[in-house]
Amino acid sequence: MHQSYALAPIAPRERFEYFASLVDEVFCPMRCKPRGAPEKFAARLESTDLGSISLARVSTSPVTVTRRFTDVARIADPPYLVKFQLCGESRWSQRGREVHLRPGDFVIASTAEPYRLEFIGPYDMPVLAVPGSVMRELTSDPERFLGWRMPAEDASCGLLSSFVAGVVSRLPRLPAPMAERVETNILDLLGGVLKAHDGTDPARTPEEQIRQIKCFIARVLRDRNLGPAMVARAFGVSTRYIHKLFAREELTLNRYIRAERLNACRHMLADPRFSHLSITEIALYWGFYDLPHMSRCFRESFGVAPKEFRVGEESPAHLSRAS
Repeated sequence: MHQSYALAPIAPRERFEYFASLVDEVFCPMRCKPRGAPEKFAARLESTDLGSISLARVSTSPVTVTRRFTDVARIADPPYLVKFQLCGESRWSQRGREVHLRPGDFVIASTAEPYRLEFIGPYDMPVLAVPGSVMRELTSDPERFLGWRMPAEDASCGLLSSFVAGVVSRLPRLPAPMAERVETNILDLLGGVLKAHDGTDPARTPEEQIRQIKCFIARVLRDRNLGPAMVARAFGVSTRYIHKLFAREELTLNRYIRAERLNACRHMLADPRFSHLSITEIALYWGFYDLPHMSRCFRESFGVAPKEFRVGEESPAHLSRAS
């Protein structure tokens, strides 16, 4: 089913707010911010359900799109979004990676994590929404492709981009019986691209891997299962390899995780906005199993017990020294 959302009839002062609500509905919850006066904002949005996947086309004046942690929490089964740069340019970032997209390029984004998309000028972007289960049928590890620029000059990537561009130009006239065939062709081409690039990764240097792992740790810091095994599964490597990577760091992986949790607890203890939370609640919130363990580690790291840090007159000084 094809849907086209008309923005022209909307009053100029209300147009951007209406567009932002459509983005939440068509894609997923996220925050949009115009890079110019909202009353001068112009946009076009249409979407077609192809079966298990959907294909939308969005064109607007310059805008910045941000998917935040709070937005992630609002969706139960987040899909992957394959974003094709048809016209204009954009900068996209996720997991600490940033890519500059030009016409013909595309990138794969996970809506299960925060990301940022900044359109430098007016643009035209087809967006393919692929459920996680469908994406995992195409590649066993979709996560490894996040943050790659899939370049137009690459033969396989360029073929997929060209096909999608041809499809979106015909969306309003596409007969319903063709939708299933179009979906099959798009998924076949996408699967072929992922297979063709499965053995390459432009960001596999040890330094880049460590940076990506630290970004991952920051996102899941509250998970009590966080540890070498969880990190290894997320990045498709062995725990031995993870330990080898962190051997070049000042802290081992386990000590790094503990330090990050302690810093998170410390900042929350010093923030009056969280004064209603007990120290136990804060410790559990940041992934510690119990208060005694957190308290012992806290004193070892900061030279003061959590309770003393929270109520003592020296708390700001401790915070300053530990930052």
